[in-house]
Amino acid sequence: MPQSARCSLPPCLRAAKPRSGEARRSRSSDSRRQAKAAALAAGLCVAGVFAGGVLSACDVTIKDGDIKNVSVHARASQEWKRQYPLVDGGRVEIVNSNGPIEVVAGSAGGVDVVAVLEAQAMTEALAKVILGEITIEETVKPDHVRVATATARRSGRGGFEVSYRVTVPATARLELTGNNSRLKADGLQGHVKAMVVNGGIELTAMRGTIDAAAVNASVTVKMAEVMGPVRIESTNGRVSLEIPKAAKATLNARSVNGGISVSGLTTADEAPGRRIRTLESQLNGGGPEIDVRVTNGRISITGTDSPGVRSPQPR
Repeated sequence: MPQSARCSLPPCLRAAKPRSGEARRSRSSDSRRQAKAAALAAGLCVAGVFAGGVLSACDVTIKDGDIKNVSVHARASQEWKRQYPLVDGGRVEIVNSNGPIEVVAGSAGGVDVVAVLEAQAMTEALAKVILGEITIEETVKPDHVRVATATARRSGRGGFEVSYRVTVPATARLELTGNNSRLKADGLQGHVKAMVVNGGIELTAMRGTIDAAAVNASVTVKMAEVMGPVRIESTNGRVSLEIPKAAKATLNARSVNGGISVSGLTTADEAPGRRIRTLESQLNGGGPEIDVRVTNGRISITGTDSPGVRSPQPR
């Protein structure tokens, strides 16, 4: 069983001790190695105390004489706020290297950004150092606002996360890029482009064109109206798509190492509810293209009741 060394407040250090009374040399060697690892773990905690002055907590797991995991609990955070003007139909771009992004529709003419920066480390002092190294880059033009998280690369000293909440005009064009992120947007009418590696994408009450791509992440898209092309792609993750039952669209879906399930829609090629891998169908006579591609994952397509749904007539 793994053994643990834990220090909560100095000088309280509790390290795993080697078993006594071992007769065999191999067991004695293992015990010595276990003791050294426990001593090193305790030393790490003590070093944290002297480095920062205050140590919230330090958990070290020792297995087979090796330190397998170190969890630290000291945190430092701050809030960052900005407001920008934006012309009608302007573009808003948010880039985040670690942490969620949430976007909601607001009044025309401006963009509000609230970011919470948080750093984690073994000591409060080190967490504050890491927090000071997180920067947010801004590019501001009348028709384009770009906000991006930037920080120096760190190795083994701690971690950080930046959480964004952004309010944009409903007609704005939106671009979200994330790594280890959950990307969310709600109630937008303009074009939305969302790309993420490790995390997820959730777009709800959409009325504009969609371009969503994910790796090691799930994608959920809920359309209030289908007024233009919708493209969704995922590698190693499922895709869930909801569209109004009355929407006119040309549906193309393909799943590799997965399946496609359809409910609430009448498709020309396959019976509703049947599990398939490829699907091509004209919905309600056809319209804008909906293209869904998944590798290693399921595709779920659902028709919903949405009063007053409008879709453009096919040309």
